[in-house]
Amino acid sequence: MSLSLIFRLQAAFAGMWALQLVFIPEMVFTQYNWTPSFELVALAQACGTAMAGLAIINYGLPKWTNADQLKTAAKSAALIAGLFSILQLYQILGSGAAPGAAMDWISTVITIGFVALFFIKSNQSA
Repeated sequence: MSLSLIFRLQAAFAGMWALQLVFIPEMVFTQYNWTPSFELVALAQACGTAMAGLAIINYGLPKWTNADQLKTAAKSAALIAGLFSILQLYQILGSGAAPGAAMDWISTVITIGFVALFFIKSNQSA
């Protein structure tokens, strides 16, 4: 699997989150048993917009960089995915903000998978 493909797959995953957070945040809140409020919807839409920005950057990076630059960017992408993974695990296991349902774990495993793929591919020789 090429590093370019990993970036594009991560962009698609982030794009799915962005669409949900911007256009159907109430559905996301229902999964977590949260009560939607005007403020919470506005915050979700802001986070979704930021996630859309991440998706756009990750989709474009393979076109904008050479192979060595993409490997350097992959290290940062691994760190970002790692931070998301830590947050997801904390919300499931620590704070209880996420109920730990199957969808929570699937999303967390996918995110950890991106950490591993970005890290491994960024450290491989050509």
